[in-house]
Amino acid sequence: MAIVLASVVASVVVMASAHVAFAQPRAVPLPVVGATELVKWTPPSGFIEDVVAGDGDRIAYVVADAAAKAELHVVSLATKQEVVVDIAPITLHPVAVQLVGERAFVIGRTEDGMQIAALVELAGKDPRKPAGTALYKLGPANHITVIARDGKPRVAVHRTIATKERTRHDTQLFALETGRRIAAGRPLELDAAGANAKLALRVNHWSEGFTRAHGVTAGAWDRKENQRAPDAEASYDLVTGKLTRRPVADLFEQKRRFDALADAGGRTSFVRTKPDGRELQLWHANKVVAITLDQPFASYDPKSLIASVQPDGSAWLALKIDPVHPDAVARKKADPEYLDVFRVAIDGKAVRKARILATGTRHRFGVIGDRFWLLERNAGFDRGGKILTLYAPQ
Repeated sequence: MAIVLASVVASVVVMASAHVAFAQPRAVPLPVVGATELVKWTPPSGFIEDVVAGDGDRIAYVVADAAAKAELHVVSLATKQEVVVDIAPITLHPVAVQLVGERAFVIGRTEDGMQIAALVELAGKDPRKPAGTALYKLGPANHITVIARDGKPRVAVHRTIATKERTRHDTQLFALETGRRIAAGRPLELDAAGANAKLALRVNHWSEGFTRAHGVTAGAWDRKENQRAPDAEASYDLVTGKLTRRPVADLFEQKRRFDALADAGGRTSFVRTKPDGRELQLWHANKVVAITLDQPFASYDPKSLIASVQPDGSAWLALKIDPVHPDAVARKKADPEYLDVFRVAIDGKAVRKARILATGTRHRFGVIGDRFWLLERNAGFDRGGKILTLYAPQ
């Protein structure tokens, strides 16, 4: 009888233990891994625009409502002091901001898709020029871009004039700090195929704020050999009017490179996924480096890639976990939707620095010094977001 009772008790204990083990709740994913949340901004009304900038000790963002409000906020990360200026008289749709000492250069988009810009006073020390004063304005133009030219910050203003047969491209350079015109530039006319007959140049892509056109130029006729020389790779400087050529060493490499640069929207420094979707590439200074993650690339959604290339050729990038990637499907368990942040060295080696839980959300991503920010995007509205957060990797 004692033996039977002991068996019953043991069975009950085993069943109870199994029930307790089965009933244990699943582990809740941590909201932030490997980083410290430094500060978070949530505007009481309106939304935070996609454009966020910084200069190491400050962060700048814009609160707008897409109708009548556009406020530029500049916050000191050390003192938490905040300067707010009204930029609505300049633009209601800012697309770029760059801090220039106690001023900010703001680029905006007009309703017809053109761009305008102004250097805005932040300090207001001069009573004749209170905070928010536009010290100079540029545009409208097709593109306005801050570039480095001869080691100095310049503003490139690019305009096009289209006719039935061709398009004329005009570029001017201005000093960023003063707005003084530095160069008027040389016009470049292109036909419908993007070619200029006089230069024998067919343009493939642009760079440096549309001050340089890159493409292929036809080889000259060699009378002695009675044949035309091979086509050459060429670059035309719209500021100086100078055309430079170099031979094409590898036609297949040049074709792949030109295809990527044509899709880059005027950028020469960027991170992209190879067309086969199996690898990430870091492009900088006419060099391409394969990126090697310290995590399985197959775990991520390639379409979620957002990146920021630094002046030295290194980069930061963010990728979102695909919760049902192949390994997750194999183990029959979905992974948490983390947004993983990586630091990429100039040799392409990428180390994961932080993870932010991003279930069902989209983000904009950027870097200020050794910190990164995330803007949680609005749902159903492809402009801006409600929450801007600054993080420091641990």
